[in-house]
Amino acid sequence: MRIFNKDLRLQDITIMYFTGLAALMVILVASYQAPSNAVDVSSLKPSPSSPLPPLSMPFRMPLDPRGDLQLAWNISYSSQEVYIQLRVADLRHGVILGMSDRGELTNADLVVLWDTGTKSYFGDAWSNSEGHVSLDSQQDYELIEAKKKADGFYLLFKRPFSTCDPRDYVIEEGTVHIIYGLLDQPIASLEDLNLFRIHTGVQRVLMLRPDMPSPTLPPDVQTLDVLAPNIIIPNQETTYWCFIQKLPDDMPKNHIVMYESRITPGNEAIVHHIEVFECATDLRDVPQYSGSCDDKMKPKKLNFCRHVLAAWAMGAEV
Repeated sequence: MRIFNKDLRLQDITIMYFTGLAALMVILVASYQAPSNAVDVSSLKPSPSSPLPPLSMPFRMPLDPRGDLQLAWNISYSSQEVYIQLRVADLRHGVILGMSDRGELTNADLVVLWDTGTKSYFGDAWSNSEGHVSLDSQQDYELIEAKKKADGFYLLFKRPFSTCDPRDYVIEEGTVHIIYGLLDQPIASLEDLNLFRIHTGVQRVLMLRPDMPSPTLPPDVQTLDVLAPNIIIPNQETTYWCFIQKLPDDMPKNHIVMYESRITPGNEAIVHHIEVFECATDLRDVPQYSGSCDDKMKPKKLNFCRHVLAAWAMGAEV
């Protein structure tokens, strides 16, 4: 984690990357019966009514630890819309992107790209309490572009922050729970899809970022990097890793003005949160330690390192 003080900055680690997707012809559809609002993506061209966002996608987040999916987005506060770009590596028969209150697969707001074996479709959908997927009668995700590139398959679409559709997720300030999934085989119709029967995952994203410039740091600011050493992540769902770093003996008292995470490229989707604690000032001979925070052999003196100095969670910037 990186903390900026009037004389400080702290860092930690995380990153992740992604790639593309196999060739897919895509249709914006209201059902597998090719309804009247279907759009054939093979002939899709940018329209004046659906212009591309004026800026490049400034916000990016890997979705899965393997790097198969990468989410990028741009925000239009004037029109209250989010432009979303999804890049998929090795797309086989479809991809799912959705939002739900706590990352659940049930009662989720979805956008789905799927193929039947002969045709491919794109549409606004939702999942019920059992994970079954249905196309939404109100199509609020507007497909702008679907393109195969050298590094993968790209989908670009947009949707309003709020759609007034009771089945749609309202995008607000704070953490958004993103769910994703890949289809390994064709489906005859979207109604044949159940989210509990495919590989899925969850990522947490701060989607609506403050519409303000980055702060200007004082000219005399100094930084301090606190970096955990290279570690092998255990083969378990959750790991809390503790690491002690001694500060310089002659380090004066400083005023922290900013802090941020420092993430090793390729690990963004792995690190969930980072906390930096200060040890008690009267604690002598703080033991060196790098290991699981739950290890019973962890030095007992580390219990005196409990004062929170900085905290970062996935999706935060500074």
